[in-house]
Amino acid sequence: MILGAELFERMTTLGIAVNLVPYMTGTMHLGNAAAANTVTNFIGTSFMLCLLGGFIADTYSADTSPSSSSSPSKPRFGVMILTISTAAPGLRPPACSDPKGGSPDCVEANGSQLGVLYLGLFLTALGTGGLKSSMSGFGSDQFDESDDGERKKMMRFFNWFYFFVSIGALLAVTVLVYVQDNVGRRWGYGICAVGILAGLAVFLSGTRKYQFKKLVGSPLSQVAAVTTAAWSKRALPLPSDPDMLYDVDDAAAAGEDIKGK
Repeated sequence: MILGAELFERMTTLGIAVNLVPYMTGTMHLGNAAAANTVTNFIGTSFMLCLLGGFIADTYSADTSPSSSSSPSKPRFGVMILTISTAAPGLRPPACSDPKGGSPDCVEANGSQLGVLYLGLFLTALGTGGLKSSMSGFGSDQFDESDDGERKKMMRFFNWFYFFVSIGALLAVTVLVYVQDNVGRRWGYGICAVGILAGLAVFLSGTRKYQFKKLVGSPLSQVAAVTTAAWSKRALPLPSDPDMLYDVDDAAAAGEDIKGK
């Protein structure tokens, strides 16, 4: 179930990214630099938002499941907006008389048209960022590492996990690109939207079977707390004996108490 959701997520993200430049230049009539920059921003935002998605899942969610937040719905809404943007005539500029561009009647997309397109792209990036940061960790939570049999199952899970990731990427750069170029981009994005809905349905179908671990807090919160404490105490005088900077005796005593118990 987790594997199916990851397959559709990867297929959708790459299906949008790998063929976006031709759409930005040929349909939205932007320059090559602006089109390439859009793709870079989309992919970069997807990966940068993994930090935010992981932080929210580890710190504030009721459990560590990707379904505990609204992240799965974000790519769904984002791809739907992209599909509408490519299908509705008013959300893209009129076609040029010269398909290669450069003709006098070739008009760039206006702010509203680009705004709808960017809204769909970055909602998709927000959702995929949340899924990328949580899906593999949530999968590992389903196994008990202290049990040899469970540990072997977890290894097989990750083998299948990356296999499905690769299958999703393969479908994106072959089937989806072909559909977008030869059938219609709205059909290609429509497949992505259906894929996201199917992945979400498959994932949610196993909710009752999932194991949820208690929150342990995000490492980012601990790093921030230590950094804040160090900065607030930066003006304190150093002790005369450098050994006083370390609680070696307390740590050793705690270790002895554990052994005694």
